[in-house]
Amino acid sequence: MAERAWPRLAAWSEDPKSSAILTDIDGTLSPIAPTPAVAFVPDELKELLAKLHKKYLLVAGVSGRKTEEARELVGIEGITYFGNHGFEVMREDGEVEVIPEALPYMENIEELETLAREELAPLGAFVEEKGITASIHFRNVPPEVGEKCVAFAREHGERLGLRVTVGRGIVEARPPIKTDKGTAVRTLVEEHKPKRAMFLGDDTTDLDAFRELEKMRDEGTLEEILRVGVKSDEGPPEIVSEADIVADGVEGVGEVLRSLL
Repeated sequence: MAERAWPRLAAWSEDPKSSAILTDIDGTLSPIAPTPAVAFVPDELKELLAKLHKKYLLVAGVSGRKTEEARELVGIEGITYFGNHGFEVMREDGEVEVIPEALPYMENIEELETLAREELAPLGAFVEEKGITASIHFRNVPPEVGEKCVAFAREHGERLGLRVTVGRGIVEARPPIKTDKGTAVRTLVEEHKPKRAMFLGDDTTDLDAFRELEKMRDEGTLEEILRVGVKSDEGPPEIVSEADIVADGVEGVGEVLRSLL
């Protein structure tokens, strides 16, 4: 599959104004960090993204972070950012929109965050303040504490009517609405109408974007897609098995972006 995909990737530069480049941020553009606050995107990748933004129809970041934090981390003005797994969007005007269907769940999210700070933060877990979604990071705690974080989120998430997902050193709760990185990708494709689109990702939530691209290709919304899976020791095996191209860490992502230029 990859042998056929790399030549197709290079050919995209011949018609960039018909192509969309959509990417996860943490673990894809930014190496996984002990806490979200110390994550960074290498300068080389920032420069590549800035060049691609000028050349291609669309470059967008699709992140689990709050939208403002996603833009600050990438550091490029004028591109679209979807944050909080698709619950927020910031377009070129810089205004953040939260999807209205999610707002009734704000109090439940806040309750789960408060309880997590009381019960899990003293054990070393980091409870990230994200607004419309909640994230509990357990990368830097013993395995038994990580298991407790996951069990806690599942128990209280079910009680509060929230959807819970587990990723690389993180468990997250969000409103039980069909909103994820896949719906964010569909929204971007429907708004900008590219002929071809790609998504780069490394974790479980990025599989929603992979699968939505496949649906849009099969239904004829897109003529061509590319799914770039960022390989890691912690990522789900499907990131590799469902990818058209496998990138070896953030360095491999740089190779993909350079090919697009």
